[in-house]
Amino acid sequence: MSRPRSGTAVLRKGRDRVQSVLDAATAILIADGYAGFSARKVATRAGVRLGHLQYYFPTKQDVVRALLERYLARASASVGDRIAAEPTPARRLDAVLDVILADQRDADTARFFWELWALAARDTAVASAMQAFYRGYWKTVVAALLDVQPGLGRPRAERRAALVIAMLEGLTLFRSRTASRDLPLPFLERELRDVARKLATDLGT
Repeated sequence: MSRPRSGTAVLRKGRDRVQSVLDAATAILIADGYAGFSARKVATRAGVRLGHLQYYFPTKQDVVRALLERYLARASASVGDRIAAEPTPARRLDAVLDVILADQRDADTARFFWELWALAARDTAVASAMQAFYRGYWKTVVAALLDVQPGLGRPRAERRAALVIAMLEGLTLFRSRTASRDLPLPFLERELRDVARKLATDLGT
């Protein structure tokens, strides 16, 4: 007679299954795009029954929400590790930008977000999940700007953080596989850094 599994073992198996599902969903979005993204296809790729997947994620939108939450948690941890090692606010702002830009340079990450934006354009639940993700992203940049210059005040720091994020996200358009190879991406990144530093320090209205 087999020994019943402990509660810890059951929880671990559940966590592992969730991670497998999210890994499969990410791979499908990158390889097949939003058109090929379905709960059944995710379950097959993850090696789980559709019913098991739907136990954890009742809808496709729940999968997307969990994907974004996992991505934000990992990105926040990476930013936290980087800024903890930096001695000055300016260096910490640079570290935040470094982490974001380094992630953008990964072709799979860029494709992942292109496909999520495509989904969000067609699905209000996915759009809501994307908005929640960007709120977390925005708060990180707000904190970095206020760290450099507390005199900005929160309302102005929030506006400027939104502008920095718009520039960062806009840069992903130039990372398309079909974009011109003549685009000077390293120089665009340098200009973006300079603008972000200016926005962090300029107390003008």
